[in-house]
Amino acid sequence: MTRTLFTDVQVFDGTGRDPYPAHVLVEDGRITEVSDRIPRDLRTDARVIDGGGGTLLPGLVDAHAHLGFGSTVEHLSRRRDEPDEEKALLVAHAGRVLLDHGITSAYSGGNRLPRTETAARKAFAEGWMPGPRLKAASWEGTAGMVEPGVYDFPGVEGRASDPESVSRFVGDMAELGVDIVKLSLSGESAVVQGTSRIVQFTDEEVAAAAATADKHGVWLTAHAHAAESVKMAVRHGIRAVYHCTFADEEALDLLEAARDRIFVAPTPGIIHANLHEAGSEPEPGMEVEATAAAVREVVPELVRRGVRVLPGGDYGFAWNPVGRNLRDLELFVDWFGLTPAEALRAATRYGGQIMGMDSELGLVRPGFLADLVLVDGDPLADIAVLQDRARLTAIMKDGRLHKAPA
Repeated sequence: MTRTLFTDVQVFDGTGRDPYPAHVLVEDGRITEVSDRIPRDLRTDARVIDGGGGTLLPGLVDAHAHLGFGSTVEHLSRRRDEPDEEKALLVAHAGRVLLDHGITSAYSGGNRLPRTETAARKAFAEGWMPGPRLKAASWEGTAGMVEPGVYDFPGVEGRASDPESVSRFVGDMAELGVDIVKLSLSGESAVVQGTSRIVQFTDEEVAAAAATADKHGVWLTAHAHAAESVKMAVRHGIRAVYHCTFADEEALDLLEAARDRIFVAPTPGIIHANLHEAGSEPEPGMEVEATAAAVREVVPELVRRGVRVLPGGDYGFAWNPVGRNLRDLELFVDWFGLTPAEALRAATRYGGQIMGMDSELGLVRPGFLADLVLVDGDPLADIAVLQDRARLTAIMKDGRLHKAPA
């Protein structure tokens, strides 16, 4: 039996309650005791980690992770044309960087090489390659289904609805072993100017996707900026919705009514990066300023209505690299008005829920998986402390220390 005992820590347990002093005992991959006193016999043979009054959190979850974009804080690249073998190595590299920064679980927002992502999921789970607990995703199904991930975003006007092709895409991706199939229900103005407000699928196509996903036991995720694309996602039972930027009152009402089954990741990280770090002045049709203004209005309203809003900011681009992911928590506070405790709850408890593991992931509680992060400091006083990798003094996944205190 392998035991690790964290002593002298302030436990933020993921529920949102105030941190409290406790000792936390881990045995064989799970938390077994959270108490102000651990019996002497349970301390036997335990590796003791003195937290020095720091904060012990559940492992953090990114709800819109991209491991295959090729750019991290250690390897900045604007290339997208690497050979497949190199892309696979970059996925492994990005997974390790995520774990280095306290992200112990990741819900994928899409990968150009789904088989690579399912292979990484297996390697991370078996522990012979460092990386987060991963829900693997397809690449993005796009309008007309000519080729997944081809970004012309023509919309639906003037083309015949083709539910059969959409159903086939979902089935093909499911057979590759992904957990998630992603559909671009709207365009993306940051990629093809002026398309974020244009719907890319018909109702019949999304209904076919949902039926096929249900048949194969996979989840659907929607890229959805346009109000009508958000409504379409909710109507057809899509589980996770990215962006929701231009949601109108009707869309907000639908999201509120579905709040017990739906998750929203508004991706403030990429919006911040497009505003401040893209390296060139955005063209008017990219709608960068309009996107920022809209999301800062929509997200607080979603939170007020009880919709689960999670961090995950499209990290992986050269101007928004993997490793900066926890900046989303600061933006949740500064842009959306959440308290640090609410932002942390979104990244922990809600993270366990979007991973489909809410009975064993996302809380510091006996019986839960031992995914834990020890912070030198108090993120409830300064949420930005989580962005300082050096202040993450211990990182544990599945009861194994990825990083131990010096």
